Amino acid sequence: MPGLRPFPTLFIGLIIGLLILITSQFLVSMKHIQSINQNGHSSNKIRVALLLEGPTYDQGWNSSALESLTELQKKLGFSLEVANNVKPEEIVDVAQKFASNGYDLLLGHGVIFSEPFTKVAVYYPQTRFVSFNGEAPHENQTTIRYDMKPAGHLVGMLAAKMTKSSNVGYILVNKPPEFAQVEGFREGVKRVSPSIAVSVGYVPDFNDHAKAVEVTREMIASGVDVIYTTGDSFNLEVITEAQNAKVYTIGYIADQRYIAPDYVLASLVQDVGECYRTIMEQFIQGKLPHGKVMYGLSEGVNRFSSFGPMVPQEIRDEINQELSKLIQQPVPHGG
Repeated sequence: MPGLRPFPTLFIGLIIGLLILITSQFLVSMKHIQSINQNGHSSNKIRVALLLEGPTYDQGWNSSALESLTELQKKLGFSLEVANNVKPEEIVDVAQKFASNGYDLLLGHGVIFSEPFTKVAVYYPQTRFVSFNGEAPHENQTTIRYDMKPAGHLVGMLAAKMTKSSNVGYILVNKPPEFAQVEGFREGVKRVSPSIAVSVGYVPDFNDHAKAVEVTREMIASGVDVIYTTGDSFNLEVITEAQNAKVYTIGYIADQRYIAPDYVLASLVQDVGECYRTIMEQFIQGKLPHGKVMYGLSEGVNRFSSFGPMVPQEIRDEINQELSKLIQQPVPHGG
């Protein structure tokens, strides 16, 4: 019986090798699909885009988002693309570009992203759109809302206890999501003393530095000696202006005591890192809720920084006691 010729033997070996390779790749793919089905997403394949309305160096709202996600990227292994200084009229186009390029998660870091995301989300059901303080009508949308009234109440108490002129100030960005906190602030001041005046200065936009400085100067000229500034990128200018006039301030979003250690009483911190940690972990596990999600003092997303040395111990104790009471109150989720 004649033996097999070399060429057919080589051909048969090649076919067998290809079958083994295809089978191996099929098994790997099945495991990958199974992992995605179980966990919602594969963490090492997730593509995330962060959209910011301001600069990444504001030492507040925008920079906190970038720092938080950069740290989470190291731990969770997703890819991250950042678009900063995105103008309102550009959001739809920017969001469409990311979604059409297969990004899994778009994070719009602010309320201005909510409405444009709603317009885009309906056309890209495989992409999840997350924004803050807005609406989220589609199944692939989530909006994060902060329960700010209790936090404002605490800050109002601190301002009222530290004023010597019985005149405190609140710099407010004139947008509906910001109104609950100023209401809480007024209540906190009134709780300490109904005779203390509250001056509210309105700024039209989170990035309107010139108007914020103008409002600060007007408050100082009227006798305000404690100012709570609730902007994003303009907090740095407000705190610096107040320091030059030897007026106390209370910071916001990040711990801003380092800007003027002798004049910043404390900061109400919105722990953006804790917020994004929750978002990313839930998204990777396929458990991120759609619709409205509420975070507040109870979740540790809102908290006080350490106090400056000018704040007496008895005032610190009173604020901390009130904080403990507020933490124990349940905060509703979803909606």
